Amino acid sequence: MKWIPLPLGVPIILLAAITSANPMVSVIPNPRAQQQAASETFFGTVLKNGSDFVLSDAGTKTRYLLDSAQKVSRYEGTWVKVIGTLDADNKLIHVETIQPINTHIGG
Repeated sequence: MKWIPLPLGVPIILLAAITSANPMVSVIPNPRAQQQAASETFFGTVLKNGSDFVLSDAGTKTRYLLDSAQKVSRYEGTWVKVIGTLDADNKLIHVETIQPINTHIGG
């Protein structure tokens, strides 16, 4: 058998031709290419905005939509610590945990 050297782009073109010709073939994405968003910590007051809840950060005058009304509704009007991932394009926090912050210091 004789090997014929091919330019580097040929395997990609062949893969594209194979996947477009056969819809049953799927290309598995590279897991390293998909960066998982890291959890962040946010502080603010939970406010109701229509049927949604937002986290209002008075310091930065920013409001973030909170994605889990069921988790956050009982904290309306409360200063809280939220751990979650931020979808910056939509100003949306995907809530992992939420807890009230006790502002009373001393006795």
